[in-house]
Amino acid sequence: MPHIALVTPLALLAPLALLGTLLIAGLVVLVMRLRRLRVMQAEAARQAAAEAREQFGRDVHDLVSSRLWLASLRSELAYRLADDDSPLRPALADVVQSIRQASADIRNVTRSFRDVSLASELANARAVLHAYGTDCKVEATEAELGDEVSAVLAIMVREAMTNVLRHSRATLCTIEIVVRGGVATLTVANDGVDPSVRPGDGTGLDNLRNRAAALDGTVGTVLDPDGWFRLIAEIPRRGGDRR
Repeated sequence: MPHIALVTPLALLAPLALLGTLLIAGLVVLVMRLRRLRVMQAEAARQAAAEAREQFGRDVHDLVSSRLWLASLRSELAYRLADDDSPLRPALADVVQSIRQASADIRNVTRSFRDVSLASELANARAVLHAYGTDCKVEATEAELGDEVSAVLAIMVREAMTNVLRHSRATLCTIEIVVRGGVATLTVANDGVDPSVRPGDGTGLDNLRNRAAALDGTVGTVLDPDGWFRLIAEIPRRGGDRR
């Protein structure tokens, strides 16, 4: 009678365990590849957006600058043709100066974001506030930030300083930049705000929110009953990558 070999459950366990291990390893590899693909797609989208912004800036610069250049020539000609004792000469001189300043502003606004320095804006903020009699304390982390993140934070500091000077009688302003868990947080706080006047959104704050959102960040404001106003921005330190 022929001998029939019996397969025990233990004999089946080893190949099943091996098969399970191979399946898990395959799933891990697949997940990692999908994650890398999403990161690559997000990076490509950010680069395309940055190129579009720079192209828009160049187009605006070329279009507006040409008009301003023509207006400058015509106003300078009118200034030269006006009589020396004409009351129009001072007014025309102001027009010429205003057009030149507008041309410079256009050049500054349409520059690449990477031309904006966070360190310079922090130093400027301290100097400007001190000139207005407002004490300014700055605490900034030394952690490396992405170029776009650093530039957007610089713009936020600049806008925040404008709001402090326009909408408060601040005696103290604090600027803090910290990085925790891969997220950079900017907090600008100042006293001297009338707590009965609720802060409006305004174009400036909307622009800051849009800039932050482009990097997967957020911007919020808080007005305390004691007259302290806080602008808080949170942005992934690499701009869109929270890992």
